[in-house]
Amino acid sequence: MSGHTFKTLLLTIVAMLLVGIPLTGCNLTKTTALKSPGDTTTKSPGDTTTKSPETAPTPSQGTPSDTTQHSMKLTLYFPNADASGLIATDRTVVVKDQEVIKTMFKELATPPPGLEKPLPLGTTLLSATVSADGVATIDLSTDFQKNFGGGSDGEQMTMYSIVNTLTTLPNIQSVQFLLDGKKHDGILGNLDTSRPLKRNESLISTGK
Repeated sequence: MSGHTFKTLLLTIVAMLLVGIPLTGCNLTKTTALKSPGDTTTKSPGDTTTKSPETAPTPSQGTPSDTTQHSMKLTLYFPNADASGLIATDRTVVVKDQEVIKTMFKELATPPPGLEKPLPLGTTLLSATVSADGVATIDLSTDFQKNFGGGSDGEQMTMYSIVNTLTTLPNIQSVQFLLDGKKHDGILGNLDTSRPLKRNESLISTGK
């Protein structure tokens, strides 16, 4: 082999080596970029979706419990001046929870102008309960009987003022009267109060 040919071959080999080194470096760099040390996650080609961590829904706090007092519209029935009928009167009052009947009795003690007070003087509501079948049992003080003015018309106005007022409540269908914890055949004389009294629409009047 001549000297010229050997020299040409040597230059060719050197040139090939110089070209191969950068290519090898690029391949190493690319491999390193794809997978860093300690990364054990295998990514499929073309998968570019990144999932954010799932967050558990925050539980709702709920609404605050009801207050102990609330405003309520009541319909009360008062006797007219000649005891011939009951007149409906609407009032909006502040009522404590579980004391609607007590509030009704308090309001019945203050009739509007031109109407009569249905409760005998000194009448006190000792207790009131409502059964699941809609019977309101009210226990009244003995003043209810002792201070009653008398007369069949007055008796009807007194009794049904209470009954018709209480039965405006959706959970009350009838009223059982007690006097100091005891049932009576006729608390005020004529009406049978040994059993619950139901609402009497015929006594309701539109005039005064």
